[in-house]
Amino acid sequence: MKKYLILAAVAAVTLAACAKVETVQNALVDDNIPIVFSNYAPKSLVKADAGYYAASTTLVPNTDFDVWGWSTPNDTPFDGSNGTRFMGWYTVTYKDGGATDGTKNAYPDGYRYWPSGDSPDWLSFYAYYPSNYTADAGQLTPPDGLGGFVFKAEDTAAKQIDFMVADVVPNKVYSNSSNGTVPLTFRHMLTKVQVKFKTTEAVAGDPNTTVKITGATFNKIHNTGTLTSSYNGTATSTVWSGVSGTKTYAVAYPSAALTATASTVADADIFLMVPQTMLAKTEANAQYLEISWTVTTSGVTTENTAKLYLDDCVSTDGGTVNADLDWEKNHSVTYTVTVGPQPILFTATVENWTEAAGFFNVQ
Repeated sequence: MKKYLILAAVAAVTLAACAKVETVQNALVDDNIPIVFSNYAPKSLVKADAGYYAASTTLVPNTDFDVWGWSTPNDTPFDGSNGTRFMGWYTVTYKDGGATDGTKNAYPDGYRYWPSGDSPDWLSFYAYYPSNYTADAGQLTPPDGLGGFVFKAEDTAAKQIDFMVADVVPNKVYSNSSNGTVPLTFRHMLTKVQVKFKTTEAVAGDPNTTVKITGATFNKIHNTGTLTSSYNGTATSTVWSGVSGTKTYAVAYPSAALTATASTVADADIFLMVPQTMLAKTEANAQYLEISWTVTTSGVTTENTAKLYLDDCVSTDGGTVNADLDWEKNHSVTYTVTVGPQPILFTATVENWTEAAGFFNVQ
């Protein structure tokens, strides 16, 4: 007979210590083997919101992710739609830097346990991070695990979170897990965006000239959308749709005069944006970076502004080939902006003599 026990956390710790495991093909176990989760983010980033930004390939300690679990009859693979809810958006706390075997997770509502018996049900799992990503923006999660997440990016970089979803981990029983541990691979659903500034070699080497940034903003940025996730029995798919909004984001910039080396303000100008296609500057809602700067030469200062349409960025520094750079999920995009007057340069050639000849005859 199948048993599904939901016990208090204290009882779970006590019972797990005396759990008996029979090493047989059908995973015959006592009904007190807890389900735990190991987890990591596969791409290393730096922080935006210190509380929810994965600074490496692991989650932020003491943050929560939510797990959905389905069950299917033994020997019946999960195909994305045939599972029965086993647990719904169950919260797991990533504690103390985590552990590869999941033992340093915490479970606010107590452990959940592996099905037992001669032919235990198969379990499949799915997760998103962080569990309270809806707190400030009224965002929504799918009611049945897979489905649509309604998402809105926060208005400032410092508040933006690293919204991630994990690949479905299908068809697990205790015997094909790692001592009861389910490995979750989280993938970034947003685009990391950063801006760096520098000036030209000529300006940097000229003691009489300085260039300073005085303002920078991203304009007409789409900040809302729906992320729809699905599973076809083999792979997890995530697609953004309904991307909209025309938000302006202030970009941090260096306070000192620019050098010829690209520089940036640590942390403050790292954004986590909704993925989107960059529109041509001829279109009404084309996204652009607007900057202002001053040039001071021999004590005389001039003020300048420019709109840099994001669809027009080029693929190499100083190059002319369009990069065709859209914002895609799990991608990190860095814009390097070279700012500075072009020096007046001279070349010189000397026109050749025009030949002429004169003759005298003297008797």
